[in-house]
Amino acid sequence: MRVLETTDLHGQARGYDYFNDRPAPRRGLAALASEIAQARSEAPNCLLFDCGDFLQGTPLTQLWSEPGETADSHDGENPMIAAMNALGYDAAALGNHEFDFGLASLERALETADFPTVCANLHASSDTPIRPWAMIERRFRDSHGTERHLRVAVIGVLPPPSLAWLETRSEAELSTSSLLEAMKAQLRLIRAAGADLVVALAHTGISPLPLDQNAPQGSAPAAERAAVTIAQLDGIDIVLAGHDHLRFPDPSRPSFAGIDPVLGTLHGKPALNAGAGGTHLGVLDLVLEKRKEGWALAAHRAELRPAQGESGPDSAAVLASSARAHRRTLDHIRRPIGTTAEPLHSYFTQIAPDRTLALTIAAKRRYAREKLAGRPEADLPLLGAASSFKSGGTAGSAHFIDIPAGPLRMSHLDDIYLFNNMVAAVELSGAELRDWLEQAVSIYNQQRADGRLRMLCDFAFASYHFDVIAGLTYEIDLSQPPRFRPDGSLNTAARGRIRDLRHEGARVSDTDRFIVVSNDFRLSGGGGFKQRGRPVSLAPEPMRVRDLLLQEIDAQQGPLRIDAPPIWRFAPLPGARALYHTGPGASAYLSELAQVGLQAEPGPVNANGFLPLEIAL
Repeated sequence: MRVLETTDLHGQARGYDYFNDRPAPRRGLAALASEIAQARSEAPNCLLFDCGDFLQGTPLTQLWSEPGETADSHDGENPMIAAMNALGYDAAALGNHEFDFGLASLERALETADFPTVCANLHASSDTPIRPWAMIERRFRDSHGTERHLRVAVIGVLPPPSLAWLETRSEAELSTSSLLEAMKAQLRLIRAAGADLVVALAHTGISPLPLDQNAPQGSAPAAERAAVTIAQLDGIDIVLAGHDHLRFPDPSRPSFAGIDPVLGTLHGKPALNAGAGGTHLGVLDLVLEKRKEGWALAAHRAELRPAQGESGPDSAAVLASSARAHRRTLDHIRRPIGTTAEPLHSYFTQIAPDRTLALTIAAKRRYAREKLAGRPEADLPLLGAASSFKSGGTAGSAHFIDIPAGPLRMSHLDDIYLFNNMVAAVELSGAELRDWLEQAVSIYNQQRADGRLRMLCDFAFASYHFDVIAGLTYEIDLSQPPRFRPDGSLNTAARGRIRDLRHEGARVSDTDRFIVVSNDFRLSGGGGFKQRGRPVSLAPEPMRVRDLLLQEIDAQQGPLRIDAPPIWRFAPLPGARALYHTGPGASAYLSELAQVGLQAEPGPVNANGFLPLEIAL
């Protein structure tokens, strides 16, 4: 029997980069279609599943989900659902980003799905097309040619904080619960229903860290990496994971207790994670043996197959299913919205000032000032926080913003701010502010003044972990170990990296009070961040950060000019040398580093497509 997995497709129905308005030939569901067809042709007993986050991520699906926009789309059908229907998916789990556009939009998208969508730890007070699990019954042919009737149950889960990350938009009738407790409860029902095989469609990543079952739901970052814990549950036979965008199996990953990245097992059970964006197809071959007590897994083989491009009738079917929506999206992204006097890029986000972050923060602070006017919070200093969603890391060397000076289009706006986050604010103390910054700067590896060349950034952190908070100045002491781990847990042995933290020239004390404007994902604990401070309401209705950016561009008289003064710097560490990996397009902007006093020596582009910069700290 063969199981195929896709995950975290993020609206990539077809191989097209809508942010840069150009083809992306080896990514997306259309590029995987021929691989899916090939895999099916090799194994007649085949099932195809997705592990969530398929509806959000590109202007193609964003545009469909806008209020009042579906009438002109492909017969009202969501282009991602149309593509998945064309490929004959057997089931899909829900991811946290499925809720970005609200429950009504999600239900409208799922109405036309030809496959069940499952999520066991999502609870609704009214009828929805979402179910905890589904039973797939098929007649498979065994190695002797005999037909066998098998019942394969698929159960889905997502991180419990998913709705909290979208707190301002979560529907009153929706709630989430512990993914482990939900699975345990449903597994009893599944086995009673006579399942021969149970597949977990787990929208959660693979990490060696245990899941803290006693932690509050809204502050349980380990739930984002709970696949290993799920594999320990009795009754689960196979774990298909996602959410963290990291591929598995992967021989380059280290082995930990219960994790074999070469064989592709979690506590001895077969597992897959196909990464993100439709670049890979997970293929899991299983040998099932009939025993007295039922069917049992006797052997398996796990692999990931890269997308080869859009070719063959299956790719053509996927392209046809979204053709009308694609044309409409191209019209949308090419709409002019202004001009910029300076290039906007994210090549140096973790080492130098970034105009894209400065633009985002300026838009948030302008909005917050208007909404807080006349309220007691207006007397507190207003700071702005932002991070880059596109600055390399595990997403690859092409995952950077690069907008030249000149005309701005809607695609550029989507490029700067990928997600459907809402603006949000919090009141916190100086101590909480320092703690937030410590978590943000934990993205860096510890450095030593011994002349050895070390990697600057720890790729275990997503690039969006690095928050910059404007309105402050501070130093980052990389001679110290990180205060936080990638999952958000505290490294109690570390004393911290933030030095000389100041606001308007005065040192920040632990008891000082501030308002920080950010987004609902971060302030609700997204990305493993702690929830800090007291939430501050900005308006009766939520406002999208992307819409604020458009307003900020509209408010400019003439070409956009962005002031991006240095907010932070690395504390001097003579003798320390660090290697920073950026995109090859950064070579056109290296003079910007000299302007802020950073010595960086470029090397040749490496095998992964990154441009290495050797930095003297």
